[in-house]
Amino acid sequence: MYDLILWKNRRTEKANTYAVTQNPDNTITLTPVPGGIIEPGTGFNQQNMNHMDNGINEAMIIANMAIVQLLQHQRELENTYFEVGSVEVKSKETYPFNTEKVTVALKDARNTLNYIVLAFCDNLQQGRAIRIKDKQLNGFKIEVEDCPTEPVTIKYFIFGGKI
Repeated sequence: MYDLILWKNRRTEKANTYAVTQNPDNTITLTPVPGGIIEPGTGFNQQNMNHMDNGINEAMIIANMAIVQLLQHQRELENTYFEVGSVEVKSKETYPFNTEKVTVALKDARNTLNYIVLAFCDNLQQGRAIRIKDKQLNGFKIEVEDCPTEPVTIKYFIFGGKI
């Protein structure tokens, strides 16, 4: 951890006092006349400057770590986003040719295919399977095996895919 150095100014008896010297070319040279030193001040040297640079470097490392952690939290939060919807499915064929697929477009496209789709139907008859197929970044397909001729509503929940 950075230990703070309290920098002190050099203080002299005669601050901002100069001796005036007349040069042969009619110019004037001002020479500081500080008088006695009241307080020497903090040395402007390698040790103090390196200490300051180390503190700046440490602060930058801590800031970068905080940014990385913030971005990770943002990604995790985006991945908790979910979408809800429903589609109607019906078939014009009879068993065994009545497996139907419906394409579902996502309202918000995903960044990865790592999303979970939970599909269910309250009014689907016995023995019929609901499958999620052909997942893409902007949609997927719901397949209903042995789909009835009367329309059934398939409800779905989509989680993740934003990382």
